[in-house]
Amino acid sequence: MNATSYETLVSLGHQDESGNGNLWVRLAFADGVLALIQVEEAPVGDHPPRHALPNRYADVEQALTDWHGRIDNRYDWTTHAGFPKVGTAFQRSVWSALCRMPWGESVGYGELAQRVGRPGAARAVGQAVGANPWAPLIPCHRVLAANHGLGGYAQGTRIKSRLLGIEGITYR
Repeated sequence: MNATSYETLVSLGHQDESGNGNLWVRLAFADGVLALIQVEEAPVGDHPPRHALPNRYADVEQALTDWHGRIDNRYDWTTHAGFPKVGTAFQRSVWSALCRMPWGESVGYGELAQRVGRPGAARAVGQAVGANPWAPLIPCHRVLAANHGLGGYAQGTRIKSRLLGIEGITYR
């Protein structure tokens, strides 16, 4: 790993009622760009050394540190100067729509497809949601199946369930 490619961890600082421990966020930098944010229950593998984030990501670190206590987080992270240059125009429209959702609100894949002007594109929305590089800041965990069931999640349904629980979102 060179000096501009590394990983670091930030605690979301939230322990659930069952004592499962804190949720952690792994931040992966590639060539100085924050390429991936991934939620974990416990750091997977070796703990990477703690790196100070570049100044342009100070707001990202603050948002993650304060994530569990925020009431409204409707900042469009896809417009952040440090957001990776990834995703199609459609994927970015889905991610942007997720950023506009208020804390504690959930949406179905079909409804989200309608919100981005593509009714009938629920599967494509699901693929876009799964490709989200900055979860939970881009809150893809808030997307539920049509029957209000949990659905899938890139980091696993246990993590999704915990994130939903923090926000008070119920599901089947």
